[in-house]
Amino acid sequence: MTKGGIPIFPGARPFSRADSGRFFGRTAEAARLVPEWLNNPLTFLAAPAGIGKTSLLTAGVLPFVDGQPSRASLLPVGELSGRGGNGFARTAGCPLAALRQHNPYSLALLRSWSGASAPARLAGVPIDDFVGEYAQYHPGVPILAAIDHADDLFAGSPERQPFRRRFLEELAAALQDQPMLRLLVVVRSDCLPRFAEALGEGVRFFLDPLKPAEALEAVSRPGYFAPDAASELVGLLRTARIVTGPGRERLVISDEVEPALLQVVCARLWESLRDHADHATLRELKRHRDVTVDAALAGYCSAAIAAVASMHEIPVDWLRTWLVDTFITEVGDLSTAPESQQAAAGMPPTMTRALEDRYLLRADRQSAAGPSGSGDRLYRLLSSRLVEPVRHSVILGSAPDDDSSASETIQLDPDAFLRSAERARIMGDHDLAAKIATRVLNTVPLTDLRRHAEAHSLIGDLAYEQGHVEAAHESYQTAMRLFQACSDQAAVGRLFAAVAQTLIDRGRLSEALQALTAAINRTPDLTLQDELADVMTRMAQQSAQAPPFRSDPA
Repeated sequence: MTKGGIPIFPGARPFSRADSGRFFGRTAEAARLVPEWLNNPLTFLAAPAGIGKTSLLTAGVLPFVDGQPSRASLLPVGELSGRGGNGFARTAGCPLAALRQHNPYSLALLRSWSGASAPARLAGVPIDDFVGEYAQYHPGVPILAAIDHADDLFAGSPERQPFRRRFLEELAAALQDQPMLRLLVVVRSDCLPRFAEALGEGVRFFLDPLKPAEALEAVSRPGYFAPDAASELVGLLRTARIVTGPGRERLVISDEVEPALLQVVCARLWESLRDHADHATLRELKRHRDVTVDAALAGYCSAAIAAVASMHEIPVDWLRTWLVDTFITEVGDLSTAPESQQAAAGMPPTMTRALEDRYLLRADRQSAAGPSGSGDRLYRLLSSRLVEPVRHSVILGSAPDDDSSASETIQLDPDAFLRSAERARIMGDHDLAAKIATRVLNTVPLTDLRRHAEAHSLIGDLAYEQGHVEAAHESYQTAMRLFQACSDQAAVGRLFAAVAQTLIDRGRLSEALQALTAAINRTPDLTLQDELADVMTRMAQQSAQAPPFRSDPA
């Protein structure tokens, strides 16, 4: 059920600014974090995955800042990968071939900070210069800038290390040279030491799971669960009933509640109850015996495992068995395993991070960084409350012992898959990004022109980044035709610019000139004018160097 088109409980996704009216349980944290951000050059908001860092920032802190007297200038929330936005928001907003030499992390951040329609203008611009120019238009006031999901910086391959180093150097220079900059870095706890080493210690704001009273407020204040039902729900989430052997079990009662699991359960229970009642009471919960916290968690685990398996093209039951064997002991205790262990088991290298993103696993800590700049993360199950739901998760739409791929058992979320593909590209995992984008093309109906266009454009980026210029050209052309059918002239213009660059790379300057002219007619980007002038100069030079035409003698 939604209110004004917005889900009452967001489930597995973070709260957005539009959800702020139903975001409860974190008022004290928001009130404490705002002055820290306003008054310090560098502030870290740190917590493991699933604690609610993004929700606190977008639905708690930003509305709090908006409600204050005008004391600062607020930049849009910055990100380093293609997670954010409603629907699929491309990281750079522009095909790679349309951009000059750039740092993918710096460009992604500046693109999200600026919201500009011409990302090519930002390619190669140092972060320090961007903030300095922004400060000229907002003199004398603090500039509030945030980087959400900052840990994405360290999630890629070792080949991206030079980009990471330059990005951190740019960010440190901005902190040193721009006295009005107030930077908030939202990061998973295990990556905090690496940011602090590069940027400085800063102010550290650690976010904990919800206390029972805070969880009760988060469930009851939106007004759809009565106090007795909310209390029952919170109590059941705090209590894990773990089977330790035939006919034996033990209770594990926590003093805290995981926010991600709380929202997942609220969303699933309300979805099941909303046809029966406008207000869920304890009596209503008990009347529908199939509507339980355990069923909600088991259903969520099944869907999350199936989605990750589908994305990586492995059997669902294989992944579920690996999860149980690796992270749950025979008596139901939580076990820790290093990230590298997935490779030894034949799992794709991005598997654990995908499971962490879906709040099944949590990075417990990180070992010392190696020569590549990335340490081996140590993972565990998010909570003891997931032990039995993971054990009893099933393959959606098939029998538990079916060894089929998840691709036949779940409904694809194309926006989520496109975001995952773009994130994999930013992290340098081209094979995974290509698999996911191709999966979108093979699954999404042909009538969904925009998503097909985005997928083709992303495949073009992957080809161009790997030096396959002709393949990139073909993918960009296909994406351009699809965006033309969607009447998205700005996207068509950007793709014309990308096609032009693939032609320039192959020396086909006259065709590139036509493509650049078409791009300029569709998008007002001064960098395209410069590119056009450069192509015309090169064509003139080629003409001057060509030998004069001579006819054959009679």
